[in-house]
Amino acid sequence: MPVASVTTSAAGSLNLLEDEDKDIRVYALNHLLTIVGQFWAEMSDKLSYLELLADPMSKELPPDSRPQAALLISKIYFYMGYLDEAVEFALKAGTSFEKEKEGEFRETIISGCLDRAIEQTSKGEKIDPALSNIVDSVLRSTSGENGKLAMGLALSLRRLDLVEMIYLTSRATSQPSTSAQGAKSQSSRPTHDESLLKYVLSEVVSGATGNESWTEEFRTNLFNLLLRLFHFNPNPDWNSITTIWAQNSDVDACGEALVKLINEEKQLDAYQIAFDLGEVAPQAFIEGVRTKLSEKGLAPPTEDPEESDPKVILDNILKGVTSAELFLNFLNKNNKTDMSILKVTKETLEDRYSIYHSAITFTNAFANCGTTSDKFLRENLDWLGRASNWAKFSTTAALGLIHRGSWINGIKVVKPYLPGGSAPNKYSEGGSLFALGLIYNGRKDLAEQELKKGLQENMDPIIQHGAALGLGVSAIATADEDIYEQIRTILFSDNATAGEAAGYAMGLVMLGTASEKALDEMLSYARETQHEKIIRSLAMGIAFVMYDQREKADGIIQILTEEKDAILRYGGMFTIALAYAGTGNNKAVKKLLHVAVSDVNDDVRRAAVTALGFVLFRNHTQVPRVVQLLAESYNPHVRHGATLALGISCAGTGLESAIELLEPMTKDPVDFVRQGAYLSLAMILIQQSEASSPKSASIRDLFSKVVSDKHEDPMARFGASLAQGIIDAGGRNMTLALSTRAGTLNMNTIVGLTLFVQFWYWFPLAHGLGLAFTPTALIGVSAEKEIKIPKIDLTCNSKQSLFAYPSNEKKVEEKKKDKAKTAVLSTTAKAKARDRAKKQEAGEAMDTDEKPEISSDKPTTSTPASQQQKKKPSEPSSFTLPNMSRVTPTQLQFISFPNESRYSPVRPLPEPSTSTAGSKNIGNTNSSSSGSIIVLRDNKSDSTEEVQGEGEFIELDKSLWPSAGQGQTVAEQQQQPEPTQQATGAVGIQQQNNEDDDDDVEPPQPFEYPFED
Repeated sequence: MPVASVTTSAAGSLNLLEDEDKDIRVYALNHLLTIVGQFWAEMSDKLSYLELLADPMSKELPPDSRPQAALLISKIYFYMGYLDEAVEFALKAGTSFEKEKEGEFRETIISGCLDRAIEQTSKGEKIDPALSNIVDSVLRSTSGENGKLAMGLALSLRRLDLVEMIYLTSRATSQPSTSAQGAKSQSSRPTHDESLLKYVLSEVVSGATGNESWTEEFRTNLFNLLLRLFHFNPNPDWNSITTIWAQNSDVDACGEALVKLINEEKQLDAYQIAFDLGEVAPQAFIEGVRTKLSEKGLAPPTEDPEESDPKVILDNILKGVTSAELFLNFLNKNNKTDMSILKVTKETLEDRYSIYHSAITFTNAFANCGTTSDKFLRENLDWLGRASNWAKFSTTAALGLIHRGSWINGIKVVKPYLPGGSAPNKYSEGGSLFALGLIYNGRKDLAEQELKKGLQENMDPIIQHGAALGLGVSAIATADEDIYEQIRTILFSDNATAGEAAGYAMGLVMLGTASEKALDEMLSYARETQHEKIIRSLAMGIAFVMYDQREKADGIIQILTEEKDAILRYGGMFTIALAYAGTGNNKAVKKLLHVAVSDVNDDVRRAAVTALGFVLFRNHTQVPRVVQLLAESYNPHVRHGATLALGISCAGTGLESAIELLEPMTKDPVDFVRQGAYLSLAMILIQQSEASSPKSASIRDLFSKVVSDKHEDPMARFGASLAQGIIDAGGRNMTLALSTRAGTLNMNTIVGLTLFVQFWYWFPLAHGLGLAFTPTALIGVSAEKEIKIPKIDLTCNSKQSLFAYPSNEKKVEEKKKDKAKTAVLSTTAKAKARDRAKKQEAGEAMDTDEKPEISSDKPTTSTPASQQQKKKPSEPSSFTLPNMSRVTPTQLQFISFPNESRYSPVRPLPEPSTSTAGSKNIGNTNSSSSGSIIVLRDNKSDSTEEVQGEGEFIELDKSLWPSAGQGQTVAEQQQQPEPTQQATGAVGIQQQNNEDDDDDVEPPQPFEYPFED
């Protein structure tokens, strides 16, 4: 019986490699390749000879066998652990390596090849052809589940041709169709996997792939490629395309697409694009689109415009009129502000101190932001009248936050306090102009004329201060040269009060433009002036100008960080924060950490740590680890910065690790560190229910306890009071989100938070936080003929407690004190016991003050019903909510439209996490969603049965948005006579929208707030 031969050594084959016959050498080489895994240690002694055989110039082997020698060397180095050498010889092996079977060796070498290719690309070196062939073969063979991995590699290699190839070779498993026309188009040609493009777009927009080394040219070419590929599908994803337009500042393409959709009678798609632009695009971009539409003859008629005209509807959406009215109604209708918190805070804080008066002002403004509810002010007129000086300025400006977005009625509130009004006072006049800017945030055309009057040279500096801030907020990111020059004139007057506001305003107007003219003027004047307030505002203005400029800001950052003046270095830290916001740029983080521990000025160190929150907010789970050591610093300013970094980066997330890091800091020995901890906890826990964040209830109690503690430091009580307003912002219907639902930077939130942290130096700037709040509503609108809100129910595939409103603070009833027991002598007790025993023996009933105790050892009898413990019913896994309800960002993924619904969304929402009977998925997992307003398509036909209740619409409160003043400027509205209460309603008071809400009151007559001179 033949015995199987067993190879015990590679010595024989190695000897054959030196044979004179080339065929024998080839045979030996092939045999060595089969046993290299077992005898690589023996073969390693012959590496020098093997490398000679693999040399292309060597004649020891036939040319077609030399790659096999290189492959053998690569495997020997692989087993020896020298991976770089293994990759080098695998590349020389060429086709021999490509034929290698799948296994650990092949995967390791391919990984090494990819790493080498990415490294060479990042250094700007040319990739070796052999390396490029392996990379290309890997990416071309990658498909299906690994499509996103291939896309990521193609991006890292900056190979746009591979990005296009991977997408064009993909096939979508299922594509949602929102119209019959789209379904027909799908059947005519294949649909590619659009989720790959959305993945690329989200990575590019978020900057999470470490793409800071990309050139501007590559980024532009990538956006253009994505734009072209998105149009390949029969039903383009207009939401993603809108994001690309905004990121690439492509006004012409956006305008042409809207013109085409309107001409093709696809108005619903055009309306949805317009709503999405309102969230992701700056004011200047939208104005450019409107100009483009006017050039194409799609401007709304100037005389007698009809509400059903698509041109009028589209223009109102682009101007923000429609969304402002919808959000105003939503916030007013769903206002859940707990007035008892404000009442207790007011009664506890002594309003004779300016800091406490300001605290109550800000708390009320944040809690009622955008709701138009000034019930608290009306009920506390005596408190309101005690405001003096700058507290009066802040109190009047707070009206702007309460009526934020109320473009029609807002002017009626501040009119008495405007210059020349019925309540003359320079502080209230300045505050009213700032309030005007807050009301018309992002709509400069409505308030520009009135605000420019306040900038006139003959005006008091306090009035100029309010006018400059108002102009900056209302004309934000418009790059309006006329407004910029007028504000600059105020700056050059060199008045500390007016110049401070001018510095901030110049930066806000030129936000994100990187204007060299503005930078030169602001920096040169900051070096010349002697006023610290002006220097600081100009330093922050420079930071605003460099917003989202990334590497373009490196030059000005270096200039500012090398300045001798600590205030300019302070501005340099915020320039890094705004230029690299959300990028997670390693170079920026390294710079900030270095300054945080090395600068000699406390303010600069605090600013450096705070800036980490802006840079890392997209990687917020890593922030607690990054700032953990800084939170334990000996320097209280660094600790304060660490609290704000956590609050800013983790805002609205409820991140447990951040809360655990902040909780000990609420007991810090330094008052302003505790203040920062309170503010940050409120930012993190905003819109978090007790089910999703169990600590939210205890932290709310902590805020109340600190505010009520008269022995607590004023700065800590100030912070706790503001925290109460932040955590319940906008009637508990607003959140803090530094990125939009499309993944782009939320400009208003980032700018608002930057202004807010400047309250360290100037309290009125705390109002900037009002700009940062975003309504969390889901509003479905039907726009077949005009904008209407249909009465439909949405399905939320999650437990209701996860997204429930927090319960209102319950009043704690005082416990009645128990009467002290009468002392009983031992002799008396013994005598009573003897009497009791005698009477019991006699069988007499005994009434005593002390009842005999029942021994716990005796078994107690109970009825069968009492033995059965009542079990708490389990919470349903889904629930319905009506249209125009609060839907938090984390809740959106659970929302779906029922199958039998008459309406379907034009743009899909994210796919629900769990499927529920009777509901349909209206999106896919990778679909990006943007905006809170969804345009609905009416699918009603004669053959379909109408579901009960459908076809009805939610009536908007006309008193909140009278049609008479729609689109008019402040000056035009002031010329009109005062309307009656029935026409306008009381200014901003909460309406009777919910019959079950006992806190709602009937609107009283309009009045003027009684500020005392």
